[in-house]
Amino acid sequence: MSEGQSTPDDAPGPEEEPGFSFTDKRRVNPEDGSVRPSGGTPASEGQGSAEPVDPIDAEAAKLYEQAAQAEDGAGGSAPADAGRVAELEGKVTELSEQLKREQAEYVNSRRRIESAAEVNTQAAVGRVLASLIGVLDDVELGRQHGDIAEGTPFHSIAQKLEEVLSSHGLKRFAAVGEEFDPNIHEALMHEDADDVATATISLVIQPGYAVNDRVLRPARVGTRGPA
Repeated sequence: MSEGQSTPDDAPGPEEEPGFSFTDKRRVNPEDGSVRPSGGTPASEGQGSAEPVDPIDAEAAKLYEQAAQAEDGAGGSAPADAGRVAELEGKVTELSEQLKREQAEYVNSRRRIESAAEVNTQAAVGRVLASLIGVLDDVELGRQHGDIAEGTPFHSIAQKLEEVLSSHGLKRFAAVGEEFDPNIHEALMHEDADDVATATISLVIQPGYAVNDRVLRPARVGTRGPA
Protein backbone atom coordinates (compact mmCIF):
# COMPACT_ATOMS: atom_id res chain seq x y z
CA MET A 1 0.00 0.00 0.00
CA SER A 2 1.39 3.33 -1.05
CA GLU A 3 1.62 6.32 1.22
CA GLY A 4 -0.81 8.29 -0.87
CA GLN A 5 -3.61 5.86 -0.39
CA SER A 6 -5.98 6.33 2.45
CA THR A 7 -6.90 3.69 4.86
CA PRO A 8 -10.38 3.00 6.07
CA ASP A 9 -9.43 4.56 9.35
CA ASP A 10 -8.71 7.81 7.63
CA ALA A 11 -12.18 8.01 5.99
CA PRO A 12 -14.38 10.71 7.34
CA GLY A 13 -16.95 9.41 9.79
CA PRO A 14 -20.61 10.41 9.87
CA GLU A 15 -21.31 13.95 11.00
CA GLU A 16 -22.52 14.36 14.55
CA GLU A 17 -26.10 15.65 14.82
CA PRO A 18 -26.36 18.96 16.64
CA GLY A 19 -28.03 18.86 20.10
CA PHE A 20 -31.24 20.83 21.01
CA SER A 21 -31.56 23.16 23.99
CA PHE A 22 -34.63 25.08 25.28
CA THR A 23 -34.49 28.54 26.71
CA ASP A 24 -37.29 29.85 28.94
CA LYS A 25 -37.95 33.31 27.51
CA ARG A 26 -40.99 34.09 29.61
CA ARG A 27 -40.58 37.51 31.19
CA VAL A 28 -42.57 36.56 34.30
CA ASN A 29 -41.22 33.79 36.45
CA PRO A 30 -44.11 31.34 36.91
CA GLU A 31 -42.69 30.16 40.23
CA ASP A 32 -42.59 33.42 42.18
CA GLY A 33 -44.21 35.97 39.81
CA SER A 34 -41.07 38.12 39.56
CA VAL A 35 -40.12 39.91 36.36
CA ARG A 36 -37.10 38.52 34.61
CA PRO A 37 -34.67 40.98 33.06
CA SER A 38 -34.60 41.07 29.32
CA GLY A 39 -31.69 39.49 27.50
CA GLY A 40 -30.07 36.06 27.62
CA THR A 41 -28.34 36.48 30.98
CA PRO A 42 -30.40 35.05 33.84
CA ALA A 43 -31.09 37.17 36.87
CA SER A 44 -29.10 34.80 39.09
CA GLU A 45 -25.82 35.82 37.42
CA GLY A 46 -26.11 39.22 39.07
CA GLN A 47 -25.08 41.60 36.31
CA GLY A 48 -24.22 45.08 37.38
CA SER A 49 -26.80 46.95 35.30
CA ALA A 50 -30.42 45.84 34.98
CA GLU A 51 -32.14 46.31 31.63
CA PRO A 52 -35.46 48.21 31.51
CA VAL A 53 -38.55 46.18 32.33
CA ASP A 54 -41.42 45.96 29.86
CA PRO A 55 -44.56 47.71 31.34
CA ILE A 56 -46.77 44.80 30.29
CA ASP A 57 -44.50 42.35 32.10
CA ALA A 58 -44.47 44.57 35.17
CA GLU A 59 -48.27 44.74 35.20
CA ALA A 60 -48.51 40.96 34.79
CA ALA A 61 -46.16 40.47 37.72
CA LYS A 62 -48.22 42.89 39.81
CA LEU A 63 -51.42 41.03 39.05
CA TYR A 64 -49.76 37.74 39.86
CA GLU A 65 -48.61 39.10 43.21
CA GLN A 66 -52.06 40.49 44.03
CA ALA A 67 -53.69 37.16 43.20
CA ALA A 68 -51.24 35.36 45.46
CA GLN A 69 -51.87 37.79 48.30
CA ALA A 70 -55.63 37.46 47.86
CA GLU A 71 -55.33 33.70 47.98
CA ASP A 72 -53.17 33.80 51.09
CA GLY A 73 -55.39 36.29 52.93
CA ALA A 74 -58.80 35.01 51.85
CA GLY A 75 -59.82 34.56 55.45
CA GLY A 76 -59.23 38.22 56.26
CA SER A 77 -61.72 39.58 53.67
CA ALA A 78 -64.74 38.44 55.62
CA PRO A 79 -64.96 41.52 57.84
CA ALA A 80 -64.79 43.83 54.81
CA ASP A 81 -67.50 41.83 53.06
CA ALA A 82 -69.63 41.83 56.20
CA GLY A 83 -69.29 45.60 56.46
CA ARG A 84 -70.33 46.02 52.84
CA VAL A 85 -73.36 43.73 53.36
CA ALA A 86 -74.38 45.73 56.43
CA GLU A 87 -74.05 48.95 54.46
CA LEU A 88 -76.24 47.61 51.63
CA GLU A 89 -78.83 46.30 54.09
CA GLY A 90 -79.00 49.73 55.70
CA LYS A 91 -79.49 51.31 52.29
CA VAL A 92 -82.28 48.85 51.47
CA THR A 93 -84.00 49.67 54.76
CA GLU A 94 -83.71 53.40 54.10
CA LEU A 95 -85.15 53.06 50.59
CA SER A 96 -87.98 50.85 51.89
CA GLU A 97 -88.97 53.47 54.45
CA GLN A 98 -88.82 56.18 51.81
CA LEU A 99 -91.03 54.08 49.51
CA LYS A 100 -93.60 53.65 52.30
CA ARG A 101 -93.68 57.39 52.92
CA GLU A 102 -94.11 58.09 49.21
CA GLN A 103 -96.94 55.55 48.98
CA ALA A 104 -98.70 57.08 52.00
CA GLU A 105 -98.35 60.56 50.51
CA TYR A 106 -99.74 59.28 47.19
CA VAL A 107 -102.76 57.71 48.92
CA ASN A 108 -103.44 60.91 50.87
CA SER A 109 -103.08 63.06 47.75
CA ARG A 110 -105.43 60.79 45.83
CA ARG A 111 -108.02 60.98 48.61
CA ARG A 112 -107.79 64.76 48.70
CA ILE A 113 -108.17 64.98 44.93
CA GLU A 114 -111.14 62.60 44.91
CA SER A 115 -112.77 64.47 47.81
CA ALA A 116 -112.29 67.82 46.07
CA ALA A 117 -113.67 66.39 42.83
CA GLU A 118 -116.73 65.05 44.68
CA VAL A 119 -117.34 68.41 46.34
CA ASN A 120 -117.03 70.22 43.01
CA THR A 121 -119.41 67.75 41.38
CA GLN A 122 -122.00 68.15 44.11
CA ALA A 123 -121.67 71.93 43.91
CA ALA A 124 -122.23 71.86 40.15
CA VAL A 125 -125.28 69.59 40.53
CA GLY A 126 -126.61 71.84 43.27
CA ARG A 127 -126.33 74.92 41.06
CA VAL A 128 -128.25 73.21 38.25
CA LEU A 129 -130.97 71.99 40.61
CA ALA A 130 -131.25 75.40 42.26
CA SER A 131 -131.81 76.97 38.85
CA LEU A 132 -134.80 74.64 38.30
CA ILE A 133 -136.56 75.46 41.58
CA GLY A 134 -138.54 78.22 39.88
CA VAL A 135 -139.86 75.70 37.34
CA LEU A 136 -140.90 73.37 40.16
CA ASP A 137 -142.72 76.25 41.88
CA ASP A 138 -144.72 76.85 38.70
CA VAL A 139 -145.52 73.13 38.49
CA GLU A 140 -146.74 73.11 42.11
CA LEU A 141 -148.88 76.21 41.58
CA GLY A 142 -150.35 74.60 38.47
CA ARG A 143 -151.38 71.58 40.53
CA GLN A 144 -152.95 73.76 43.22
CA HIS A 145 -154.98 75.71 40.66
CA GLY A 146 -156.01 72.64 38.70
CA ASP A 147 -153.99 73.54 35.59
CA ILE A 148 -152.05 70.27 35.74
CA ALA A 149 -154.70 67.67 36.25
CA GLU A 150 -153.83 64.04 36.67
CA GLY A 151 -153.98 62.08 33.43
CA THR A 152 -153.11 65.04 31.21
CA PRO A 153 -149.87 65.25 29.19
CA PHE A 154 -148.68 68.15 31.37
CA HIS A 155 -149.10 66.03 34.48
CA SER A 156 -146.99 63.24 32.95
CA ILE A 157 -144.24 65.67 31.92
CA ALA A 158 -144.16 67.32 35.34
CA GLN A 159 -143.99 63.95 37.07
CA LYS A 160 -141.07 62.80 34.90
CA LEU A 161 -139.22 66.06 35.59
CA GLU A 162 -139.61 65.64 39.33
CA GLU A 163 -138.48 62.00 39.15
CA VAL A 164 -135.33 62.93 37.23
CA LEU A 165 -134.45 65.71 39.65
CA SER A 166 -135.12 63.40 42.59
CA SER A 167 -132.66 60.86 41.14
CA HIS A 168 -129.97 63.55 41.47
CA GLY A 169 -130.69 63.97 45.19
CA LEU A 170 -133.26 66.79 45.12
CA LYS A 171 -135.78 66.60 47.94
CA ARG A 172 -138.82 68.73 48.75
CA PHE A 173 -139.70 69.41 52.38
CA ALA A 174 -142.23 71.28 54.57
CA ALA A 175 -145.79 70.20 55.23
CA VAL A 176 -148.64 71.47 57.39
CA GLY A 177 -148.46 70.10 60.93
CA GLU A 178 -144.67 69.67 61.03
CA GLU A 179 -142.68 71.28 63.82
CA PHE A 180 -141.12 74.57 62.82
CA ASP A 181 -137.30 74.41 62.42
CA PRO A 182 -135.62 77.77 61.94
CA ASN A 183 -132.66 76.05 60.28
CA ILE A 184 -134.71 74.95 57.28
CA HIS A 185 -137.93 76.97 57.57
CA GLU A 186 -138.55 80.66 57.09
CA ALA A 187 -141.65 81.97 58.92
CA LEU A 188 -143.38 84.71 56.96
CA MET A 189 -146.36 84.90 59.36
CA HIS A 190 -147.22 83.63 62.83
CA GLU A 191 -150.48 82.97 64.70
CA ASP A 192 -150.54 82.81 68.47
CA ALA A 193 -152.08 79.65 69.88
CA ASP A 194 -152.10 78.19 73.35
CA ASP A 195 -153.23 74.70 72.35
CA VAL A 196 -149.79 73.71 71.03
CA ALA A 197 -146.56 73.52 73.02
CA THR A 198 -144.25 74.44 70.16
CA ALA A 199 -144.57 76.33 66.93
CA THR A 200 -145.87 74.27 64.06
CA ILE A 201 -146.36 74.89 60.35
CA SER A 202 -149.90 76.00 59.61
CA LEU A 203 -149.39 77.09 55.99
CA VAL A 204 -146.81 76.24 53.29
CA ILE A 205 -146.33 79.24 51.08
CA GLN A 206 -143.34 77.80 49.18
CA PRO A 207 -141.87 74.34 49.79
CA GLY A 208 -138.19 74.05 50.59
CA TYR A 209 -135.64 72.10 48.55
CA ALA A 210 -132.44 70.35 49.58
CA VAL A 211 -129.87 68.13 47.89
CA ASN A 212 -127.87 65.63 49.92
CA ASP A 213 -128.87 67.34 53.18
CA ARG A 214 -127.77 70.72 51.88
CA VAL A 215 -130.55 73.28 51.82
CA LEU A 216 -130.92 74.97 48.44
CA ARG A 217 -133.87 77.06 49.58
CA PRO A 218 -135.61 77.16 52.95
CA ALA A 219 -139.35 76.57 53.05
CA ARG A 220 -141.45 79.71 53.41
CA VAL A 221 -144.25 78.98 55.82
CA GLY A 222 -146.81 80.34 58.26
CA THR A 223 -146.70 79.11 61.84
CA ARG A 224 -148.94 78.93 64.87
CA GLY A 225 -147.93 78.35 68.46
CA PRO A 226 -147.02 80.08 71.71
CA ALA A 227 -146.32 83.76 71.45
